Amino acid sequence: MTTIWAIARHMIAEGIRMKLALVFLVLIGLVVLGLPFSISGDSSLTGAVQSFMSYGLSATAVLLGMLTIFMSRSLADELVQHQIFLVMTKPVSRWQYVLGKWLGMTVLNAAFLSCSGLTIYGMVHYIKHTHPPIDDRYDQVALDSEVLVARHTLRCTLPDFTRPAEKEFEQNLEEGLYDNTPDFNPAAEKARLASKHEARWRVVGPLQIRVFEFENVLCDRSPGNQIQIRYKTDVSEFAPDEIFRAFWVFGDPLKGARQVRQRVRQVVGRYHTVNIPADSVADDHTLTAYFYNENPFQGEPQYNNIMEFRRSNEVEVLFVVGSFGWNLVRLHILMLCKLMFLAAVALLMTTVFSFPVACLASFTVYVLAGARSFIQEALDFSSDDFATMFTSLKEFCVQLMMHVYNVIHWIIPDFAKFDAVESLVNGRNVSLVWVLQAVFWLVLVKTVIVLGLAILLFHRREVAEVSV
Repeated sequence: MTTIWAIARHMIAEGIRMKLALVFLVLIGLVVLGLPFSISGDSSLTGAVQSFMSYGLSATAVLLGMLTIFMSRSLADELVQHQIFLVMTKPVSRWQYVLGKWLGMTVLNAAFLSCSGLTIYGMVHYIKHTHPPIDDRYDQVALDSEVLVARHTLRCTLPDFTRPAEKEFEQNLEEGLYDNTPDFNPAAEKARLASKHEARWRVVGPLQIRVFEFENVLCDRSPGNQIQIRYKTDVSEFAPDEIFRAFWVFGDPLKGARQVRQRVRQVVGRYHTVNIPADSVADDHTLTAYFYNENPFQGEPQYNNIMEFRRSNEVEVLFVVGSFGWNLVRLHILMLCKLMFLAAVALLMTTVFSFPVACLASFTVYVLAGARSFIQEALDFSSDDFATMFTSLKEFCVQLMMHVYNVIHWIIPDFAKFDAVESLVNGRNVSLVWVLQAVFWLVLVKTVIVLGLAILLFHRREVAEVSV
């Protein structure tokens, strides 16, 4: 371990001396320190903070990823300039050499991330105290309760649609509706009927009511605390001013919960958040919410709004489970896990190729890991659903690319699964379970495999010729 740490310290010192590293650090500093003075979001205090965090964190992640790849030049330079001869004459194993280089790059990335995280945290509070809010009362409250917090999200518990589906299926069976249906599949038909009943449930007609149930709402129910309901509806037959008018009733008094009524006058087609008292949650940690598609405002006309709560826009309840500071720390741990994997990839490529080729290969892996979901969806979209590999030349090429891509991504992870910037910006909790999953898959599995390949290939590489 002493030998590995000695190589790591040499890597750290060399990384600090690199002019390229200094350039990237200056760029990160300009981004983090300059963004608050150049963006304002939607002119609100909340929008300014969210825009800064979104652009600042994303730019920091990209720049540190590029810097990690360029830091692998240390190994390439020592091979090309024969400086490695001095190391190999000492009692240093090749696996210790590679592992020490990786450890040094990881320590440097951890230091850079710590500095950028502290700077971002400070600049967020600088914006909070210097940016003029649109509304002194509501804008500041929205920032403190919806952005600078760590909120857990729960989706509503859907009713059981299998019972009415089975009842309708039995009725259709008795009426003989399936007698002349070729290749009849009872399971598929029941699933179709269940989807039909769910679609009906999601549509709320004029003067109708819809009940949403939430379970395991483990919030602090003390008086004065609040939770939020977030939702989006698709509205038809809405008013000319594109505003829908309705009201919610939260809490079930039969369970000992406080019942409150909230009137809403909100813009069509947007996400909306409603604050409600935390003691509307029952003692068994359930919350009942009633949505009334009815105009509660006296003197305003009642339009026949038809509202749909789509599956892609589920009604959610959000409640505070932690602080913004620790949420930011967990986000940076996720970013560090990605950089640890990327450092291993850069070292692997450097042990095999010259630095220009290794740099290009590492960037390719970086792009594939970041755009994995996008590329997978693009390939699926290009392929016909019922076509085989030999249907056409185009289908052969597409499906061949899909097979190759799936093999490649057995090693290359999906960075998008561990991208928590959007969650942090929206005040959602970056959970510890999420962090532990990143540590396991990105570090203990993927990084270990790549480092093992790098050590194996470097061990078989001929560093110097022996002459007698």
